[in-house]
Amino acid sequence: MKRGHYLLTAALSLMAGFAGHAVSGGLAAPRPAEARAPRASEWEYCAVVKAQTGDPRRQIYWINYFRAEGVRSEPVEAGLGGNSFGKAVARLGEEGWEMVGEGPLEVLPVVRPGPTTGVPTAIFFKRRPN
Repeated sequence: MKRGHYLLTAALSLMAGFAGHAVSGGLAAPRPAEARAPRASEWEYCAVVKAQTGDPRRQIYWINYFRAEGVRSEPVEAGLGGNSFGKAVARLGEEGWEMVGEGPLEVLPVVRPGPTTGVPTAIFFKRRPN
């Protein structure tokens, strides 16, 4: 066979391959992903809250990790001139946590009717389990 025949055969084969791929849907626009709400078990949750200490000079924050078994707390304290809140949030960011909101962190149930006073405000985070 002449060289021109090889090139023509190769070009026609490539075009036929592309046409077949396009017909079968390979080159068609991909379908958008279907949105679904993740199940509660697909997320881990935690909160950063200021520790209730008697010494106003000590800035301690707690990271509270919420589990089905209960709450596990880790204190975070920065050295002199440091920022404990910033240190706690930076740690969570490095661990893949995403901030999702702010609100009261009520650990114990309120036994008195009426507005709750003295309930600390927390910053809430979530992430997918590792």
